[in-house]
Amino acid sequence: MDGTLVETTEADFKAWQRVFRDHGRELSFEDYFPLLGRKSQDVVQHVLNVKGEEAQENMRRKMYYFEAYIEQNGLQLLPGANHLLNELKSAGIPLGLATSSRQPKMRMVLEKTGLFPFFNTIVTGEMVEQGKPSPDMFMLTAERLGIHPSECVVVEDAVHGITAARTAGMKSVAIVSTHEASQLKEAHLVINSYSELSLEILKGLFDSE
Repeated sequence: MDGTLVETTEADFKAWQRVFRDHGRELSFEDYFPLLGRKSQDVVQHVLNVKGEEAQENMRRKMYYFEAYIEQNGLQLLPGANHLLNELKSAGIPLGLATSSRQPKMRMVLEKTGLFPFFNTIVTGEMVEQGKPSPDMFMLTAERLGIHPSECVVVEDAVHGITAARTAGMKSVAIVSTHEASQLKEAHLVINSYSELSLEILKGLFDSE
């Protein structure tokens, strides 16, 4: 979702930056970059070293800061994302959303962007034990769609997500939105925008086997 379908990276960074400042720590974008795609709980527990109820409070505060930024600045889909989703949905392709975000954030983003109707199933960060780069999130999504992992394509913007897709035995498409193309070369296909992607191109990933 974040950085793949919706341009939320700036909002997410600013929210985390405020949480870190609450702990007397500065967070540069370079330091934030490796956190992309990780579950909020992992960041709070393993980067800020906060546990228990205090960890929950930090995650609530992060969500508050994120919402405040969105209210002020709005949300935008990545160019062409809506067109691709419509093409896949019209063709009867089952679609699943696998996001490291927790349910409150997922609901707010999808409600504001109108993306809810596109997805047959949605898996969020708190539904799995381990977040990306573990494949758990993608495996659960495939299970809920009733599709074998080898028949799935994951579209991702982050290195952790591409690693998770490959570990799950799925095809992967990387869109260059938050990372450089050179960092995403493990994907089966790297695109600069959704104008380079279509149902036929996705089918071609399997034809090349």
